[in-house]
Amino acid sequence: MPREDRRIIFEHEEVYKALYSLCVQKELKPPPAGTVGKVIVHPVDPAKVLVQIRDDRKQTAIDVEFSRDFLAAALMLFCRGHRIPLPKSAQKAVELDSANVVLRVLV
Repeated sequence: MPREDRRIIFEHEEVYKALYSLCVQKELKPPPAGTVGKVIVHPVDPAKVLVQIRDDRKQTAIDVEFSRDFLAAALMLFCRGHRIPLPKSAQKAVELDSANVVLRVLV
């Protein structure tokens, strides 16, 4: 049976907006103001990611830890808000490359 494999690519600005929105919705402390410098797999726990938030005014950067599931939920919320269709029955996973964050959707 044929299967669909779709990748939705997010720029770092969109990742920040997605994480911020889900934190506010869940009444969690949102990430600090700034821009996302990079998103990498946690060096000890591959079920987590580190999101580097840069504050260009202060010339500083901090790493904020999120679970991959939380990041995936944030990206799915972003898609819903921007009317990007995501089938409920599809398997969803977050993939990281050097410049972008990818939400992979397997139907």
